[in-house]
Amino acid sequence: MNAQIRPHNQNRLAAEKSPYLLQHADNPVDWYPWGDEAFEKAGREDKPILVSIGYSTCHWCHVMADESFSDPETARLMNQHFVNIKVDREERPDIDQIYITAVSTMTGSAGWPLNVFLTPSGKPFFGGTYFPPKRRMNPSWMEILSAVAEAYKDPHKRKELLRSAERFADAIRQHLTADAPVRDGMTLKADWLDTGVDAFSTAHDGVHGGFSGAPKFPMPPLLDFLLFYTRFADHTGKSSSRSRSATEVAASTLEKMAAGGIYDHLGGGFHRYATDEKWHVPHFEKMLYDNAQLIRTYLDAYEITGNVRFAETARDALDYVLRDMTHPEGGFYSAEDADSVYMDLSAVTVPDGADANKGKKKSEGGFYVWRKAEIDIILNGDDRPKWLGEVFSFCYGVRPDGNVAHDPLGEFGGKNILFKEKSAVDAARHFDMDETTVRHLLATGRRRLLQARESRPRPHLDDKILVEWNGLMISALAAAYRVLGDRRYLEAAERAVSFLFDRMYEDGDRPVLYRRWRDGEAKIPAMSADYAFLIQGLLDVYEAGFHPRHLERAIVLSSLLRDRFFDSASGGFFTVADGMDKHLIVMAKERTDGVMPSTDAVAAMNFLRLYRLTGNTGFGKASDRTLEASATRMERQPFAVPAMLSALGMSLLRHGEIVLVGSQAADNAEAVLSVIRSRMREAIHPVWIDTPETAALLAPYLPQLAGVGDPESAGLRVFACFGNTCREPVRESDELSEILDNAFSSSSGTTYAT
Repeated sequence: MNAQIRPHNQNRLAAEKSPYLLQHADNPVDWYPWGDEAFEKAGREDKPILVSIGYSTCHWCHVMADESFSDPETARLMNQHFVNIKVDREERPDIDQIYITAVSTMTGSAGWPLNVFLTPSGKPFFGGTYFPPKRRMNPSWMEILSAVAEAYKDPHKRKELLRSAERFADAIRQHLTADAPVRDGMTLKADWLDTGVDAFSTAHDGVHGGFSGAPKFPMPPLLDFLLFYTRFADHTGKSSSRSRSATEVAASTLEKMAAGGIYDHLGGGFHRYATDEKWHVPHFEKMLYDNAQLIRTYLDAYEITGNVRFAETARDALDYVLRDMTHPEGGFYSAEDADSVYMDLSAVTVPDGADANKGKKKSEGGFYVWRKAEIDIILNGDDRPKWLGEVFSFCYGVRPDGNVAHDPLGEFGGKNILFKEKSAVDAARHFDMDETTVRHLLATGRRRLLQARESRPRPHLDDKILVEWNGLMISALAAAYRVLGDRRYLEAAERAVSFLFDRMYEDGDRPVLYRRWRDGEAKIPAMSADYAFLIQGLLDVYEAGFHPRHLERAIVLSSLLRDRFFDSASGGFFTVADGMDKHLIVMAKERTDGVMPSTDAVAAMNFLRLYRLTGNTGFGKASDRTLEASATRMERQPFAVPAMLSALGMSLLRHGEIVLVGSQAADNAEAVLSVIRSRMREAIHPVWIDTPETAALLAPYLPQLAGVGDPESAGLRVFACFGNTCREPVRESDELSEILDNAFSSSSGTTYAT
């Protein structure tokens, strides 16, 4: 197809399903999706490849698209000298992982949009992130294009580019495949958990929470480790000033985040990160993976501290996801954009009847910010409760001239980002009101502003469904049901599981799990992260509702994950299966945590859980080998591997398997479950056999089911199993509680699962 003349002025990306690629389908750039056609053209025409990577809710991706990729002259230069490939990093994290490592190596930092120049064989020789259309502090995009094209045509300069490409390719291989050396005789040590807590406590911002200056990311894996450590210390009888510090550091950060502008005080849920140190000014995109993780984190914190604000924050985030981020048939969408049109709700029309907001451009956070005049009009008036607007503005930091002190791009002039500046107690004292009245006024204000906000144009919704992130959300819903007891959370988790297996999984002699579904199309073979997070979700939802099919599927998928992705020589898991994509220049691994836990850490915990249930030594060895491969990092770089530290702690726990035999509707069922759920969940692995069909389905996998008897006999019987031995069954919850007390109180907490 001619690069300059296309039907409807669209390029090849028009045939794709990715929302990000479709955003570029109207560009005059002759974009290719990643694949054979682009690489063959580059080889045939001896042209360098430009790979541009981003995602549909990326603010600076939008900016560069508007400034450069939509410009005909820029497109002419790109089309003439390069083979141009667009990649959605959320669909293809394997590609992004390789080239963001390359740009980090070249420049010391990287982000999105990520623009990398490659040889026709895919080796990078130059790259960067956002480039402006005209020279500012840095060269313009046109200057970069011209310089790279000229260098590639010059024989002497090309030789240097090719040498650079080889050096960068070697550096990428070393970074993404090499394992930290394990010293001879090195053993996994519980002391590394203590070292991690000390490091995180030292780095903690005691004023604002978090573990860095601006910008601040929530970092759920780190917070989860601190809360895990608290439960670990309590379970092993080793609570101390260190475990109290772990709780305080996590709780402080969670409190500051929930009070800040990074939290959506009207609609619930969290934005991606804060651009300032106070959590006040967020980057406004909302990601499924952030909210799914933080729901679990806040629920953990609620269980440990009893702080009802943590439970309320989790409920609000759950409501947000179920309301705004859920496919009608159960899967969960990926993200909402940071940019949106700001509609001034105090001036929706002007005197001549024209729309005062018509033709406005999108801006950062337009959907979420407020002028004080808007709030006053919406909340005050004859039919409004007295003082509503004043009380609301007092508590949420609303000011007549706006409340954004740091606004380098000038996007928030005169506008307010809601944050919890004052408490209901402060307002009651200030306005001489009853505290209950204040809380009622604030709830009324939030409800009315949320209703008014719905009249604004919503941010772009990235409606693709990713297995990896859906697995996280399934885990969050399972935790919500376990902690809060609302059955709709369990039902939502069950519907999501059904969606994934109905639309993104093909059974057969060689089962296929796909990574992405959108608009009726399942595509891209699942990666190790998809398997790991889905298995975690299946195990969590199984322990919430005990549908046996979830446990069976978790076992089957774990076998596939081990067979297709596990590095039996060095431990850990490759990002993609061998042979998935011949154009990848390295078989990478994900060893360290980012804003999500590493695949290795999640897989290690999954395999440990399943080894304890099934006795499958293949699962046990995969977990042990993966932990060992991260030993040096756990000892020396705790900030890189907090989730693996949690996995290490789990491996050190004395544990028990609880087999419940009988009806889930038995009179004592809730009391027995309450005893089980009062214990550290990483140390208790329950299985429920309620029908002969359940027994038949799970018996091939669970050796402890031999001899448990008929599940339809009278009453509920509970078998507590430790090691390879099951106790005589008990029927009462207090009997089970006594068995667990005796079993765990006698433990030193340092027994390895071998």
